[in-house]
Amino acid sequence: MLAFHPIRLEDKTEAEACLSKQNYRLCEHCFTDLFIWKDHYNTQICVHEGYLLIKMETFPDKTPMYLSPIGSGDLKRVMLDLEADAEERGIPFTLCCIPEDMIAEFEAVLPGYYMISDYIDGADYIYDVSKMATLSGKKLQSKRNFVNRFKKTYEGRWSYEPITDENKQEAYDFHIHWAQDGDNCPNGLMYSGETCAVSLALNHREALGMQGGILRLDGKVIAFTMGCPVSHDTFVVQLEKAEASIPGAYPMINQQFVQHVMDGYTYVNREDDLGLEGLRKAKLSYHPVMMGKKYMAVKA
Repeated sequence: MLAFHPIRLEDKTEAEACLSKQNYRLCEHCFTDLFIWKDHYNTQICVHEGYLLIKMETFPDKTPMYLSPIGSGDLKRVMLDLEADAEERGIPFTLCCIPEDMIAEFEAVLPGYYMISDYIDGADYIYDVSKMATLSGKKLQSKRNFVNRFKKTYEGRWSYEPITDENKQEAYDFHIHWAQDGDNCPNGLMYSGETCAVSLALNHREALGMQGGILRLDGKVIAFTMGCPVSHDTFVVQLEKAEASIPGAYPMINQQFVQHVMDGYTYVNREDDLGLEGLRKAKLSYHPVMMGKKYMAVKA
């Protein structure tokens, strides 16, 4: 079997050396993303023959899957080694989160070997940073109106600040409130995996290369967000929470974060919609410039 082990913070340098070989812009190709969600998905990794290999479990049914290898080297050998690993573990061999461009690579080294299917609910929403910063144009007029109304209504009462050691506990406390409040989180559900992700992000943000921002109203936290680069031209937002009862809170934290931390980046990846209709509608309303499509593969 391959030498998979639970992902650790000290794996970052070696993992990112593999991840930097391609620029697929997908959130799963970001070490930080893999690390903060490690408890939720039981994420394990190994570096093998120049490739970063990732084994995870779906939530909540805990079906084991492998992510597509990322790196450079003998792709055919690595794919066959992954298949052998699954056989030795007695688990189905399923590849997930395959970038669209990588399908041709699989076909080149193992023609006709895989059945490929589109994982529609997993596609990432990728936006133009300059558009998200200005909200210019007719398509984004409603978002611009929300922001302008928020600024006018709460003039002199709102503020934005970066997340630091001094205020990270307030961000965490807001997450707990957000998860317990039915207006923010449907049915008042408390997502333990998401709480672990927030905690890991806040407590290891510098080591992970993350930045974050907090939006306040009358001194009280009403939103926070965190993210990091996934490639030389793309920044990915892993976490974003806002008070749903305050109109404009979400567009404000979104725009403020882009304006403060994404100078020099072309794209911002705001991840997938989890197959949730409300989240899909919200993400589409910002008009992505492209979708980070992902595919699944099983042996034909």
